[in-house]
Amino acid sequence: MLSVGRRLGFALACLVFILTLSVPAAEARPMVTGVTTSDVDLQTQLGFDRTKAAGANFTRIIIYWSSVAPEKEPQNWDPTDPADPNYDWDYYDSLVEMSMNADLTPLVMLYSAPGWAERCRDSVPGICNPDPAAFAQFSKAAARRYSGRFMDLPRVRYWEPWNEPNLFLFFKPQYLSGKKTSPILYRELLNRFAAVVKGEDQSNLVVGGGLAPNGVPGAVAPMDFARRLLCMRGRKKPVRIPGCSGRAHFDIWATNPYTSGGPTHKAYGTDNVSLGNLPEVRQLLKAAKAAGKIRGNGRAVPLWVTEFSWDSKGPDPGGVPMNRLTRWTSEALFRAWQSGVSKFFWLSLRDWPRAEGLPFSETIESGLYFRGPTLEQDKPKKVLKAFRFPAVAFRKRTSIFVWGRTPLSTAGKVILTYRQGGGWKRLGVTKANRHGVYRATFRTKLGRNRKGVVRARHGNELSLPFPLKRERDRYQPPFGKKL
Repeated sequence: MLSVGRRLGFALACLVFILTLSVPAAEARPMVTGVTTSDVDLQTQLGFDRTKAAGANFTRIIIYWSSVAPEKEPQNWDPTDPADPNYDWDYYDSLVEMSMNADLTPLVMLYSAPGWAERCRDSVPGICNPDPAAFAQFSKAAARRYSGRFMDLPRVRYWEPWNEPNLFLFFKPQYLSGKKTSPILYRELLNRFAAVVKGEDQSNLVVGGGLAPNGVPGAVAPMDFARRLLCMRGRKKPVRIPGCSGRAHFDIWATNPYTSGGPTHKAYGTDNVSLGNLPEVRQLLKAAKAAGKIRGNGRAVPLWVTEFSWDSKGPDPGGVPMNRLTRWTSEALFRAWQSGVSKFFWLSLRDWPRAEGLPFSETIESGLYFRGPTLEQDKPKKVLKAFRFPAVAFRKRTSIFVWGRTPLSTAGKVILTYRQGGGWKRLGVTKANRHGVYRATFRTKLGRNRKGVVRARHGNELSLPFPLKRERDRYQPPFGKKL
């Protein structure tokens, strides 16, 4: 028979067990990460290897049509033939091969027309009303080259036409005779692109959109652009426009929801898309798919974030302080996942070079690495760990909700611990699913003190501590404040 002391100890042990019992995590969506580019200029195998080591499974490769194609269109050539001697693919062959060598899946974007394929002229070359027929021919050559059946080159499955077509910096004209014309021009470009890419292999997947987040003067706001592209109307309950026959051909929709605040921030302007507006994007996609305005694989349209980041304070004096940035990065991944996003790309691996005299607010210091004189001399930022091993925790009255993804998206046991002024104590244990994603709620009595931090352990790796104290949203441009 147990003594009174032993019975009390046993009862306390049972109580501790009950209080740390987690709600089993249901089979959850994946949260696959990518890095949009390893560098703005020279890309090397080391950059792709570091992208993989950051926990990413994807990278984006931009093939500049104007770099591959001849400067002047030849009289006799076959622009659909990837072996045509007028093409120069060498640099992009190396990028695709290096990404595969690093065990990364490339999302290949085709962008920037040669001058002879532009149907208008602009001070920025390559973006002015590219000829859809010529673009389709080049796209066919690219899809053939990276079909897995050409020479010894690897196969590319994910394809995207153009960059941020709702923004005048990358696509013109946005307006013609006062009317918003870019959605219609882009739809023809997209549909011709999809036809040849999927004609090469039906299992190829086309990523549409990739829209800029804001409808600045001269651009078209992303939700407005998407509705016009899809022949839909209405913000709260989108419905198809009677008599509008246009349909868009894509399998995945992408957006670049840079935010001027924290991870829950909603866009300031009507029809703009920040991280907090992603549910509105999903609602439109669902309605357009049901209305037959999206032609693509599957019943639902996957939603991807193909560019997102904040500049760090250091080197950007107007960027996000590092401790706040680590919290925001983990929470951004969670909020995106919560909104149905399955792929999330960070821009970029290393800080971009800054021209002398250019304001920090006009440059990109959002790398996971501080830029050194060479790639080998780059130094990792603290935020790298938050991107590789995201973990969040939110305090409720009698419980703590946790979410995260293991560093390499692998299944297994995840141990959660907390600290409130003293040493680390166990909160509970849960399991990451086959995607490496876990979520659980732990009953706890941590007292009235709402301070403290929670961290996760998977194998021998620890996440960064996530503060339980909620943080208010605040103004923070993604590329740094003007100082």
